[in-house]
Amino acid sequence: MNRISTSLAVAVAAFAGLALQAEDFQPLMKATRTTWPEKQHIGVICDYNASQAQVMALAKAAGEGSLITVADTRRPEYAASAAHLIANHKADYLVLLPGDRSFRDGSFGATLAISQLGLRGVPAIGTTAVALKQGAVFSVGDGTQGEVLVTDRLIGTVDVILPNRALAQKASLVLRQEGMATIAVHAAE
Repeated sequence: MNRISTSLAVAVAAFAGLALQAEDFQPLMKATRTTWPEKQHIGVICDYNASQAQVMALAKAAGEGSLITVADTRRPEYAASAAHLIANHKADYLVLLPGDRSFRDGSFGATLAISQLGLRGVPAIGTTAVALKQGAVFSVGDGTQGEVLVTDRLIGTVDVILPNRALAQKASLVLRQEGMATIAVHAAE
């Protein structure tokens, strides 16, 4: 019986650690809604099984009326096909998930996907400063300490309104029962 209690305690501690590390997408979605109020279709490229909690957090932050198209892929070699899937489904912009294995801010897969989407006129946004170096148009989140970082150079993306750097604030942990965005998952491999 002692072994079961120890196992349960370890499992609870592990899940608590994961919950503490979850990204707060509220500042990102606030900046996005303020900058592009008409854009409600979000693209995400990720390993959906591994990043499902982040996609759900993004869906909660995006709110009801938004649509998230997920290109489910596990390998960076499929970045081009995942980007084409996102563009072909007419996503308004791509959100980089900071914890995905292959398509997080700073990863080779994300750089390839951002480049492909930029050529198709679909901007990317992220939650860390490194996303800007990859070609994201702006970034705000835990990785920027709540500060809106805006690119000084756009790569391939034209006709994009950039956010005002002073509009976003770091959100505190607020649990609300708002509606969630609809999530559509498509295999990109």
